[in-house]
Amino acid sequence: MLLISIAGLLGLFILNLTFGMKYGFGFRHYWFPETEHFLGGFFMAMFLSNFTNSAVLIFIGLGVITFLWELMEYLIAYFKKSTDYMKKTFKIKNVNSGWKDTIFDIFLNFSGAAIFVYFIL
Repeated sequence: MLLISIAGLLGLFILNLTFGMKYGFGFRHYWFPETEHFLGGFFMAMFLSNFTNSAVLIFIGLGVITFLWELMEYLIAYFKKSTDYMKKTFKIKNVNSGWKDTIFDIFLNFSGAAIFVYFIL
């Protein structure tokens, strides 16, 4: 499962960079980032399950990773230089991260992990 989880996470990252950012799927299609967060939680739980069989530890690990990811999204939106870089590089109009979006992202991450833990672990 280690290779599958790494391939899944790497695939999601590449999809996010190409379709999500470069071609704007993340901004034009509401379902794209939502699906990525759900599958990200699923594959991250799969990755963490290679090191522990404890659902509690998997959720704690996912919580730490989710916190760091969402903090990165917030900081990119907060600092003007990083916002300008994202706008220029990916030709997007807005780089923002609101609380509603962040809460929903966290919910989707933990939902994907819960599906993995319930059905596979």
